[in-house]
Amino acid sequence: TAKDALQWFTAQKHEWLLFFDNADEPNIDLNKFFPPCKHGNIIITTRNPGLCVYAGANTHVDNMEEEDAAVLLLKTAALEDVSRNTTKELAYLPLAIIQAGAFIARSKNLEGFLTIYATNKSRLLNEKPRQSHDSYEWTVYTTWQMSFNRLSPLAARFLQLCSLLHHKGISEEFFINASKYRFTSAIPTYEDLGDSLAFLSEFVLPGETWNSLRFQDITADIMAYSLMEFNSDQAMFSMHPLVHDWCQSIIIDQEACH
Repeated sequence: TAKDALQWFTAQKHEWLLFFDNADEPNIDLNKFFPPCKHGNIIITTRNPGLCVYAGANTHVDNMEEEDAAVLLLKTAALEDVSRNTTKELAYLPLAIIQAGAFIARSKNLEGFLTIYATNKSRLLNEKPRQSHDSYEWTVYTTWQMSFNRLSPLAARFLQLCSLLHHKGISEEFFINASKYRFTSAIPTYEDLGDSLAFLSEFVLPGETWNSLRFQDITADIMAYSLMEFNSDQAMFSMHPLVHDWCQSIIIDQEACH
């Protein structure tokens, strides 16, 4: 049991290493799985930035460097040379590159990949390679969809609204100013903006005071699943370009169902 394992680690007199891989679920308290002792070492890999509270040191793994991305595509596509435009279009996201490489290896069509990708992005990023280089079982889009499904309705709505903005430079100030909108002409009408105003009202306290704590709770919920990032120096949020595109695509899919 987990309790027995913790007791075993605690009783050891030598150093040990405990590894938590893909500890992405923000609702699990990892602390109760840490041995109650002052020796040993723990490594956590996670998409949840909130787990940094446990770290004596932490490293943020960003998108791949251009050269590394090209090497990964070469390996997965079984090619000797690749276009850097391909990895750039995939925004240097490792899992997307692996899926693209698997498609290219199967189709033997590197030259036509970007044309196919432009019109079949959702299908290609939803498709799991038949032959995999690792044991990771999810695709790019299914990973994000599972995370999206765990968001509160308000957080999900917020993320979708952000996908209609540029993927960089999203600030709280933008929403504060929008919440202060007053109708000064017949166009747009209240009916035109009803849904947006109802959404913004979730962040406004009595007396029309902006509720920053509520805003921070919602954005923290989204960032816990790595669907957004926050730059503290600029006080700006951003979305990975592929996450941004994916969020737009699910809005379109939802509208098509109505």
